Amino acid sequence: MSQKKVPAKEYRDICDIVAKYVEALRIGSVDMMAGIFHKNAVTYGTVNGELMGGAGNPAVDFIKDHGKSPEIDSHVDVLDITPTTAAVRLVTENDAIGSDCTEYLTFLKLDNGWTVIAKIFHQFDR
Repeated sequence: MSQKKVPAKEYRDICDIVAKYVEALRIGSVDMMAGIFHKNAVTYGTVNGELMGGAGNPAVDFIKDHGKSPEIDSHVDVLDITPTTAAVRLVTENDAIGSDCTEYLTFLKLDNGWTVIAKIFHQFDR
């Protein structure tokens, strides 16, 4: 059986979006976050041991509340990808409040390209 593989460019496109997301956190740019998350995206996770989340991208509020994260470090793994879906693990360390986090981002490829449709995350104790 012969199946079409997903081109390496699609992996790079996903990684570029995640890099833009981390850079927006690094420099504290709400404007740079535009277009990364779908307008109907949902986010859920734990902050200080408490469940939080809902519609949208709380990273925008995080930037507004805490500013830039100049010391943030990150690692990205594309866990799986199809022609129209992708699952990514993003590990970040030392954000604006000194916390570390693991995020799982689910992407959809729509007419205008890849977009985050869902995010779940865990913020580790500081």
